[in-house]
Amino acid sequence: MGISHEYRSARRRSQRGGAYGKLKCAAAFAAILVLSLAITAILETAQREAAPPAETPLPVGTVEGILAPLPMQPGQGGAAAGAELTFGPVRQSEGACTVRAYDSSVIRQPAVGQVDLSYFADAAFLGDSLTVGFTDYSINLGGALVCGYIGAGPDTIVNRMTATHMTRGEEVALDVLAAAQPKKLYILLGTNTLTTAGAEERFLTYYAAMLDALRETLGPDCVLYVQSIPPVRPAAAAERPGLASGNLRAVNEQLARLADSKGCVYLDLWEALADGEGNLKEVCAAPDGVHLSAGNGYGAWVNYLRTHTVYAADNEWTPGSAYAQ
Repeated sequence: MGISHEYRSARRRSQRGGAYGKLKCAAAFAAILVLSLAITAILETAQREAAPPAETPLPVGTVEGILAPLPMQPGQGGAAAGAELTFGPVRQSEGACTVRAYDSSVIRQPAVGQVDLSYFADAAFLGDSLTVGFTDYSINLGGALVCGYIGAGPDTIVNRMTATHMTRGEEVALDVLAAAQPKKLYILLGTNTLTTAGAEERFLTYYAAMLDALRETLGPDCVLYVQSIPPVRPAAAAERPGLASGNLRAVNEQLARLADSKGCVYLDLWEALADGEGNLKEVCAAPDGVHLSAGNGYGAWVNYLRTHTVYAADNEWTPGSAYAQ
């Protein structure tokens, strides 16, 4: 009985010791598990902080999300400031591009196929001494009516002032145009008005009134072509500050918007006549640096007009032109 009692006591002590050992092992394992989870959490946090933030999809219509050219942006050079958009499937980086403003490079009539000179048979040209050159140099305009008057400005037309035509004598331009009823009217005025700085506002005010008067006189079916004021040579601009390249650029920008607001077609003659510095090309200039030379100057002007017309299916195109049958 004594041995059995001692055996049982020893066994109970052994069992208690084994249970205590198991408890110690379990506690150690739990501590290791907690430590492992803590280390994993720390590593994941560090990775999240080191990684770049995920890109959020841009809403449709924002400038930053543009991946294709806007309809208003022609893929050709112009006077707009800022870099051109880079198009493609790659997302544009911030600040990498700017959207071209709605300026003359957007408003101007783009190049089309070259029309035959017969296109101008039912056209008229209204302008100052630059337009007089068509008559003076016998430039072939396909039978167009030329209303060119030395010293004329838009106020001459609005105020119905008597002007002198070099072959027809004295006349009122609006009366001549009202009788002829041309289907197209090409307007070029401004060089005489803008010779002095500060005349821009008055010029544009009269120009707007002139366009209204011409529309009333010629009706809604007549295409009004508003031509930009051509550049001049540097020496001429030095004598006439209002004709400086920067000033003419600014006025032409406003002229383009005015033409667009009045439903007219804007023609940017600088594409044909200006050099890289914004001056009249020397080869196109007359000796005074303001007017055009008979050959190269008027030749470049007429060629530009022939390739920048409003498209119509019944236009007569020169052989080999983009739209010739």
